[in-house]
Amino acid sequence: MSHDLYASWATAELTRHLKSTPGDCFQGPVNAAQLSMFANRESGRVWPIPDGRISAEIQNSKYEIAVELKRTNEGLHGVLTAIGQSQAYLHKGYTGSIIIVPESYDSHSHPGDYIRDVINATRTDLPIGVFSYQNPDTTNASPFAGKLQCHKPIGMPLTSVITTGNPLLTQKSNTQWAHLREGSSEPHAFFVYLQLAKQMGIANLVEPQINLPPGLVAACNRLRGTHTIEKYLSNSVGDTFHDFIWRHFWFKNILTPDVAKIWSSRNPYVINNVPTLLQKPDGSGPKVFFSGKSDSIKNKLIAQLNGNTIAENDAWDLFATNIRNRAHSYREDIDSGLSHLGFIESDGKPSELGYKFVDACERTNDCHSGRPMLILGSAILKNGSIGALLHYFYKLSEQAFTATPLRFTQRTGGALRFQQLDYLNWVKQELANNLKVMNTASIRGGVDRKPFQGEFAVLRKFNLVGGFRIGVGLEINWPLVQEYLEYEL
Repeated sequence: MSHDLYASWATAELTRHLKSTPGDCFQGPVNAAQLSMFANRESGRVWPIPDGRISAEIQNSKYEIAVELKRTNEGLHGVLTAIGQSQAYLHKGYTGSIIIVPESYDSHSHPGDYIRDVINATRTDLPIGVFSYQNPDTTNASPFAGKLQCHKPIGMPLTSVITTGNPLLTQKSNTQWAHLREGSSEPHAFFVYLQLAKQMGIANLVEPQINLPPGLVAACNRLRGTHTIEKYLSNSVGDTFHDFIWRHFWFKNILTPDVAKIWSSRNPYVINNVPTLLQKPDGSGPKVFFSGKSDSIKNKLIAQLNGNTIAENDAWDLFATNIRNRAHSYREDIDSGLSHLGFIESDGKPSELGYKFVDACERTNDCHSGRPMLILGSAILKNGSIGALLHYFYKLSEQAFTATPLRFTQRTGGALRFQQLDYLNWVKQELANNLKVMNTASIRGGVDRKPFQGEFAVLRKFNLVGGFRIGVGLEINWPLVQEYLEYEL
């Protein structure tokens, strides 16, 4: 079993333990009913990066706890590095940290006590907790349940809150697993972005050359304020390496000169349905942005123009605004996805794994099969902790259907039908309220989405999950999951 999967399980159980036993977390008395906690992950790539992360809140006071997990195969050397890493997380801005180690090594029978004594000999007030664990029970939805022992409480002062200026407030996910979004977390988009980051030199940054329709240029001049047209339409007003890469990615692959046109002819207006240069996730053809659906911006504008309910200038203004908003949401998905999967570093350059993925794509001229998909699928399950999510789904479902085989099933017209939405909402509540691995209170609003819609869309592209069955719930392709988990990144 991978280190990342162990870390996800351990962080989840530590969260459950601290929520029920806040005395192992805080120095002062805490009303457990007022304490909210959930396990998640740091979404940035600023070193050092903890194995897990626990977010806590008491009446709007926020705390962030880093988790460092060591396994038996890391040996006693890992015990010493864990002590240094736990202090480095405090220096980074975490309000507390936890070291969790096996209950024993062949060469040391009580490593938890040893770590506690070393920390206390240095400073007794360091907010570093020490826990040990027995071998996890993988038949349990929370494999570390009943397997933890506290050797040293964290001792986090209630006054050590995360302030608004701390970047850790924004470098956080609402779930323990990676941010995956249908239409964004796709092989070709990841490949093209990483390839640009690989090729562009940090010391020689230039803006992309653009060639846009006069109507769109005029709209930008009305709307952009002090920003350049490139920065306005790409919604990236900074001058970091990340910003330059994004602007090149956006204008070279998505907002090309042809895509930037609303119509192809007038009298009547005919929609310009030119595709982008990005490929669909199955490699079957190019992706289309801004058109193709009845609620797409170009479709709506063409209908209004032909209905004489809008002038051309107004159409261009609305199109420019939509482009800017779409750039923001798409960049958020690309950045978060690459970061969660470990494909990019904090400076914007590809990580070692990112280079490995790009090189594999370039070597075969194909990012949709073979080694590139093995790398991406393995990273999604391990680095992205989606393997942990599938484990939670499987074990929660197994427990529910063993007790009641026809749970979430209704008879309609003489046939039994599985109530998929009821089942997914139940899993969501279990993950949030029992396992503590997602924060439903902070999930952004907007159009109602089915639970796990983005995750399932991506996993189905890899054939890792299928549909839903009575008495089973989510169908998981375990042989293929195992193949990806066993692939060495």
